[in-house]
Amino acid sequence: MSADTQPLPRWSPAARFWIYLTVAPLGAGIGALVGAFFAAIWLLWEHETLLSFHQLSPANRFLFTALIISTAYPPLALLTLAFLRSVDRKSLQDVGLTREGWSRHLFAGVLTGIGFLLCLFGTYAATGLVRFVLEEEVSWKHWLVMSLWLCPLIGFTEELVFRGYLLLVAEEWRGRKFAVALTSVLFWIAHLGQGNVHEPVGILATLCLSVTFAMARYLTGSLWFPVGLHTAYDWVALSFGGELGLGFPTLFRFELRAPAWLVGPPGHVGLLDTLAYMWLLAALLFAFRKRLSAL
Repeated sequence: MSADTQPLPRWSPAARFWIYLTVAPLGAGIGALVGAFFAAIWLLWEHETLLSFHQLSPANRFLFTALIISTAYPPLALLTLAFLRSVDRKSLQDVGLTREGWSRHLFAGVLTGIGFLLCLFGTYAATGLVRFVLEEEVSWKHWLVMSLWLCPLIGFTEELVFRGYLLLVAEEWRGRKFAVALTSVLFWIAHLGQGNVHEPVGILATLCLSVTFAMARYLTGSLWFPVGLHTAYDWVALSFGGELGLGFPTLFRFELRAPAWLVGPPGHVGLLDTLAYMWLLAALLFAFRKRLSAL
C-alpha cells in the first residue's frame, strides 16, 4: 500500500499520545515486576532469606538491576513499535529508523558520545577537579554485559520512546517546538531519582541533554544518531565511575576534588557538566547549521 493510500490513524494525536503514556508504563512495569520476581527467587535461593536491595553485594545488585532492565525494556520497545504500526499506521522510517546510512549515523553518534565525555573527563582530570583511580577488582563479565547488552538496550529503547514515537506524535499534535519541550520534560520525569535531577542544576542538565538528543534526531534525519550518542554516553559515564548505587561495574573510581555543585559526585551532575551539555548542543547546531532553516 502506498503512502497516499495509507489508512489514517483512528484517534487524534493527543489521544494517541496519552493512551500510549498510559499503556507503555504499565507494559514496562509488568516486565520489571516479572524480572524482580525471578531475581527475588534467585536471591532467596542463594541467601536463604530476603535481603533489601542495599544489603546486597555490588555483584548481586548488578544482577538484580540487569534482570529488571532485561525484562522491562524489550517489552517497552515492542509495545512502542506495535503502537507505531497498528495505532498510528506509521513506518519505521517515520520515527527515524532509516535503512539507508543507519550504520554511519549510529557510528557517528557513538563516536560523538565517547569523544565528548572523554574530553570532559580529561579536562576534569587535567585541572585537578576530579581524580580517576583505576579499579583493581573489576567483574569483566558484568562489564561486558553492561557494555554489549544493557547500554545499547537502554539507549535504543529510550530513544525509540522519547525521540522516536512520542516526538513524532507530539509534533503531529502541536508542532516541533512543543514536541521537543514536552518530550524533554517527560524524559526528565522518567529519570527522577538519578543524579541531581531533584535539584535545579540537575533538572537543567537533563532537559538540555534531552533537547540535544531531539535536535540530533531532527538534524540528521535519523534516530540512529541519538541512539548511538545515548548509548555511548551511558557506557562512558558508567565505566568512569558514574555509579548510581545499582551495582554497575566501573573501570575507574571517581574521586571528587571540587565542590559538589561545580562537578557532581559519582552519578551526579554539576554546573560544569550542565555547561558542557550546552556546549555539546551548540556544537551540534553549528555542525548542522545549514539544516536549521529547514526545521
